[in-house]
Amino acid sequence: MILSNKFGYKSKVCLDVDKIISPTKPYIVKMMYNETFRTPIKAPIYEKKINYKSKILSIGSCFSSNIGEKLKEYRFNILSNPFGTLFNPISIHQNLRSALHTSSLNNDHIISENNFVKSLDYHSDITSESTENFHQSILEKNLLVKNQMDDLDFLLITWGSSFVFEYNKTKKIVANCHKLPSKEFTQRLLSPEEIVLSFDELLSFLPKKTTILLTVSPIRHFRNGLTENNLSKSILRYTSHILEQKYSNVSYFPSFEIMTDELRDYRFYKEDMVHPTDQAILYIWDYVKNSLFNDSTKSVMEKWDKVLRGVRHKPINPDSEAHQNFLKKMITLCESINEIEKDDLILSLKEQIVTPKSH
Repeated sequence: MILSNKFGYKSKVCLDVDKIISPTKPYIVKMMYNETFRTPIKAPIYEKKINYKSKILSIGSCFSSNIGEKLKEYRFNILSNPFGTLFNPISIHQNLRSALHTSSLNNDHIISENNFVKSLDYHSDITSESTENFHQSILEKNLLVKNQMDDLDFLLITWGSSFVFEYNKTKKIVANCHKLPSKEFTQRLLSPEEIVLSFDELLSFLPKKTTILLTVSPIRHFRNGLTENNLSKSILRYTSHILEQKYSNVSYFPSFEIMTDELRDYRFYKEDMVHPTDQAILYIWDYVKNSLFNDSTKSVMEKWDKVLRGVRHKPINPDSEAHQNFLKKMITLCESINEIEKDDLILSLKEQIVTPKSH
């Protein structure tokens, strides 16, 4: 059969389905009879693994906070989103470079609102009651980041959007508009070349041993609409591919693909239809564990899981003999895990031990 499309081009149409799918038939047949009714993402395997001696820094979109909090929960040496949530790659890279150089703030980006001082270069969570205190707060954060970046093993960067806002007054890209009038900003889309150039500059200041793990945030941005959101994400994904090909110490983690393809269901989004549910975050976290941790590290984490479950346990009678024995077992378990810093938890558990009353 010959068909003509709207452009006038003619093509042969084969009505034999077996012939149409024959090049990939085994895979298609396998998926047609897939009892799980999903298309799982193949977990990436990385040569360099995270362990309890690794220094880690996580920065970027909300997703970097989610994974950072999980790493904190398991007591890895991590600094997570020290500058608050950041969405665009330029601001993420700029904040890291500023910390490494302990650069001074751009005073033209500092604003005062309702007796609180903020900066267009940082998230709204970072605020002070005076300009002087704000400067001091950023200086302290920069020093904290700089110390973590010294001899850094893993840098986890989550890009959220390639849409950026330029402050008309300075013609500079900002991290947050802080609800100022839209007329004060110009929105535009970053190019892959801009992101690569910014990343190149950041990389030149990082320790040679640092492994950079890039990921595109699965969190959707409705501000410009879903069509534009997909355009934005595609630029980020393409740019991460360029950098992965360019540098041997740069890898990509498919959190975006796991969320949008494998989970692909609105039940995995919170009520705002934007952010992943706790269940979705745990699902992606499982991929992180299988990809980035070796068996010995995972074994330690499994032991710590028992500690976490014990800490979350709420006793009916804290003074009961059963609970007191439980606390002692928890202390013994904590003391047996040498790889994790847990002195604070052991002290807290010991404080719950009730001294028997003498008769």
